[in-house]
Amino acid sequence: MKRCILIFLALAAVCLVGCSQDKVSMETYNGMYDHLSQVWAMSLSHADANIAFFGDSRVIGADWNSAYPDSKVVNLGIGGDKVDNLLRRMGQIRALALDGQLECVFLAIGGNDCMSSSYDIRVFREEYDRLLTELEDLGLTVYVNTVAGITDEGTSVSARTARTVNSRMNEANAVIKELASAHSMTLIDMAALMNNPDGRLRKELCTPDGVHFSEAGNSLWFETLRPYVEEF
Repeated sequence: MKRCILIFLALAAVCLVGCSQDKVSMETYNGMYDHLSQVWAMSLSHADANIAFFGDSRVIGADWNSAYPDSKVVNLGIGGDKVDNLLRRMGQIRALALDGQLECVFLAIGGNDCMSSSYDIRVFREEYDRLLTELEDLGLTVYVNTVAGITDEGTSVSARTARTVNSRMNEANAVIKELASAHSMTLIDMAALMNNPDGRLRKELCTPDGVHFSEAGNSLWFETLRPYVEEF
C-alpha cells in the first residue's frame, strides 16, 4: 500500500506540474486536481494506516514512516496546498476513516495561504473552521499544528517577503489557536518551537529556500509529535 501511494504521488506531481496554472486555466487545473484527489481517495480504501499527516509540502517532505517505524502512518501532503485544497481532499480522510482504520490526523496547513497574493484572514478563518468541523464530524482525534515562519537569513527569501509572510503567519496562528480551542482539539505550537522571537524560522531548521524544513527541522518536528503518535 505504501508503495502504491508513493507511485501515485509521483504521478500526481508530474501531472500537476505539467498542467501548471501558468499553462492552463484555473478551471482546468482545479479539475485535474480534483480528479487526482478522487483517484487517490479510492486507493486509500482499507489502507493499513491509523494515523494521517495532512497538509502541504512540509508534510510531504517529511519521512513519517522512517520517523515512526512502529506506527501505521500515511503521508497526505501535497506541495502548494492551502486550506481550501485540504477541504477538497477530504475524500481521502473519509476513505481512511470510514473504510479503513484511521483514528487520528496531524494537521499542518496554512503556510501557502499566508504566502498567497490573495491572502485574506477572514477567508482563512472560515475555511480552517470548516476543515476542523469536517474532521471533527468523522470522530477523529485531531492534532492541530501552528505554522512555523520563513526566513531571509542566509536564504533566497527577501527580507521584505519574510516580514510580510511572517506577519500574516502570526495572524493566521492566532486564528488556528482560537479554532483549535473552540473545537477542543490539541494544539501543537510548532511556530513557538521553531521560530526566533522575531517570527522568523530558525536558520538551522530550514533549507536554503528559507521555507522548507531541514533535516534538523524535521527531526525537531518528529520528536515533538512522538508522544502523541505513540498514543495510537
